[in-house]
Amino acid sequence: MAAFDDSFDPDLGAACNRLAAWVETLPEGASIDPASSLTEDDLALILRHLYATRHMAQEAPPADHPPTPAARASVPVTAKS
Repeated sequence: MAAFDDSFDPDLGAACNRLAAWVETLPEGASIDPASSLTEDDLALILRHLYATRHMAQEAPPADHPPTPAARASVPVTAKS
Protein backbone atom coordinates (compact mmCIF):
# COMPACT_ATOMS: atom_id res chain seq x y z
CA MET A 1 0.00 0.00 0.00
CA ALA A 2 1.38 3.40 -0.91
CA ALA A 3 2.15 5.89 1.86
CA PHE A 4 -0.31 8.76 1.75
CA ASP A 5 1.20 12.20 1.27
CA ASP A 6 -0.07 14.31 4.15
CA SER A 7 1.11 17.70 2.86
CA PHE A 8 -2.26 18.53 1.23
CA ASP A 9 -4.43 17.48 4.21
CA PRO A 10 -2.38 16.32 7.22
CA ASP A 11 -5.33 14.89 9.16
CA LEU A 12 -6.67 12.89 6.21
CA GLY A 13 -3.21 11.70 5.21
CA ALA A 14 -2.42 10.51 8.74
CA ALA A 15 -5.80 8.74 9.05
CA CYS A 16 -5.32 7.03 5.68
CA ASN A 17 -1.83 5.89 6.67
CA ARG A 18 -3.18 4.40 9.93
CA LEU A 19 -5.98 2.63 8.06
CA ALA A 20 -3.58 1.36 5.39
CA ALA A 21 -1.25 -0.03 8.07
CA TRP A 22 -4.19 -1.84 9.69
CA VAL A 23 -5.50 -3.19 6.37
CA GLU A 24 -2.07 -4.52 5.39
CA THR A 25 -2.02 -6.83 8.42
CA LEU A 26 -5.30 -8.50 7.45
CA PRO A 27 -5.38 -11.75 5.48
CA GLU A 28 -6.29 -11.14 1.84
CA GLY A 29 -10.06 -11.17 1.35
CA ALA A 30 -10.78 -11.18 5.11
CA SER A 31 -14.28 -10.15 6.13
CA ILE A 32 -14.32 -6.89 8.12
CA ASP A 33 -18.08 -6.66 8.67
CA PRO A 34 -20.22 -9.69 7.82
CA ALA A 35 -23.45 -7.67 7.99
CA SER A 36 -22.35 -5.38 5.15
CA SER A 37 -20.02 -7.87 3.41
CA LEU A 38 -17.16 -5.36 3.75
CA THR A 39 -13.84 -7.09 3.10
CA GLU A 40 -10.15 -6.31 3.25
CA ASP A 41 -10.24 -6.10 -0.55
CA ASP A 42 -12.93 -3.38 -0.33
CA LEU A 43 -10.84 -1.28 2.07
CA ALA A 44 -7.72 -1.70 -0.08
CA LEU A 45 -9.68 -0.63 -3.19
CA ILE A 46 -11.10 2.41 -1.39
CA LEU A 47 -7.65 3.47 -0.17
CA ARG A 48 -6.08 3.07 -3.64
CA HIS A 49 -8.89 5.10 -5.20
CA LEU A 50 -8.67 7.80 -2.53
CA TYR A 51 -4.91 8.02 -3.02
CA ALA A 52 -5.30 8.38 -6.80
CA THR A 53 -8.08 10.97 -6.61
CA ARG A 54 -6.21 13.07 -4.05
CA HIS A 55 -3.24 13.30 -6.41
CA MET A 56 -5.46 14.17 -9.38
CA ALA A 57 -7.22 16.87 -7.32
CA GLN A 58 -3.90 18.49 -6.44
CA GLU A 59 -2.99 18.97 -10.10
CA ALA A 60 -3.97 22.40 -11.38
CA PRO A 61 -6.64 22.41 -14.12
CA PRO A 62 -5.65 23.90 -17.48
CA ALA A 63 -6.02 27.70 -17.66
CA ASP A 64 -8.66 27.46 -20.42
CA HIS A 65 -10.76 24.95 -18.45
CA PRO A 66 -13.41 26.35 -16.05
CA PRO A 67 -13.32 24.97 -12.48
CA THR A 68 -15.32 21.81 -11.92
CA PRO A 69 -18.20 22.23 -9.46
CA ALA A 70 -17.90 20.27 -6.22
CA ALA A 71 -19.61 16.91 -6.35
CA ARG A 72 -22.12 15.82 -3.75
CA ALA A 73 -21.11 13.10 -1.36
CA SER A 74 -22.43 9.70 -2.41
CA VAL A 75 -23.03 8.79 1.22
CA PRO A 76 -25.32 11.03 3.30
CA VAL A 77 -23.53 12.95 6.00
CA THR A 78 -25.26 12.48 9.32
CA ALA A 79 -24.62 13.93 12.75
CA LYS A 80 -23.07 11.65 15.33
CA SER A 81 -25.02 11.29 18.52
